[in-house]
Amino acid sequence: MQRPYCEQHPQSPAVARCSGCGRYLCRDCIVEISARAYCATCAQAELQNRASEVAAAPPAPPPPHAAPPPPPAAAPVSADGRPVGAHVVATCAFHPGVRAVTRCSNCGALICSGCQRVVGGKRLCDGCFQAVYAPRPAGPGSAPANFWSRETSTFAFTPWKLWPGLAFLPLPFILNGVMTYMMRQGEEISVGAAQLLISLLLYSSTLAFAFIAVSSYGNVFEETGLHTRNLPASLGLGFVGGSLCFWLAVASGLMSQAMFGGLANIDRWLQGFFDVNVKDVTGVDILIVGIIIVVAAPICEEIFFRGYLYPAMRGRFGLWGAALLNGFLFSVVHFSVFGLIGRTIAGVIFCLLYEYNDNLWSPITAHAINNFVAFFLPLVVIWGAL
Repeated sequence: MQRPYCEQHPQSPAVARCSGCGRYLCRDCIVEISARAYCATCAQAELQNRASEVAAAPPAPPPPHAAPPPPPAAAPVSADGRPVGAHVVATCAFHPGVRAVTRCSNCGALICSGCQRVVGGKRLCDGCFQAVYAPRPAGPGSAPANFWSRETSTFAFTPWKLWPGLAFLPLPFILNGVMTYMMRQGEEISVGAAQLLISLLLYSSTLAFAFIAVSSYGNVFEETGLHTRNLPASLGLGFVGGSLCFWLAVASGLMSQAMFGGLANIDRWLQGFFDVNVKDVTGVDILIVGIIIVVAAPICEEIFFRGYLYPAMRGRFGLWGAALLNGFLFSVVHFSVFGLIGRTIAGVIFCLLYEYNDNLWSPITAHAINNFVAFFLPLVVIWGAL
């Protein structure tokens, strides 16, 4: 569906039509009269018409034996001593006098509860809903008609900004670097305990930031895609996507070994960034590390990278630009030269799964399947060789 733009300001999206001439108007061109939108010309003509009607109407005769009007009552006073009318209340842009409850995620106009349209957790005014949103075709798990469009995707309506997430991203890894440095100065520690401490600091800080950042825009689980709509189809597609990610990662890893073989020392240095003095590995350590890699990492990383960071990128860079940037950042924070290409591809696939289903459980499932195979397959091979 072609998105209408204001006829006076062609670069501004239209949010209403003039009740007089029918022209499309942006929020800066709207003149509201009796809860109707007018352009400036039609508004002036409407006001002149109403003024002439009032002037031409004869005054109504007073009723016989009319009682004198009562004296004006004193204005009600609030607890702080000011008149009640002095309290400023934001009103709806389309219904003057009606209390506004939120802003349109697309045009930013203040809207009341009657004007609000909720699409995928995003709140739109009726004009943006009708002009921009393309409904999904029937059938569970089906792709939205606007899948490839930058302007009409519901992710383009994300209200939070991109720069806070990018500014926050290095902080957890700096804190983890400080923690691992301190642990290296002490005695040996078990692998499970070290991994648990590092993961607890890393994931708790990223989750807290993401949830706090989106909490002012609605339910944090709904805003970050953690809902149950199309859940069976999302889980099934995530299983397929995770299997694809693993084999693409294997192929890209072999290619990276051939391309970046001379950077082996740098890769070992990056991989040892979080190394600590550890004891011999036990079965309990393997179990703890496995739970972190297969369960905790997919959930926490997908909430931050896909649930929080990707929608903010999607509205600015479009589908492919956001997916590539998100996948690259996702790969960079894993500190591996040889895994850079494979994890970038995996991050792009996770973004596409989220875009397709609008359900974060799809990339979480794909991430978990990829990590499960990557972690336990080498253990099975080593066990069989013993």
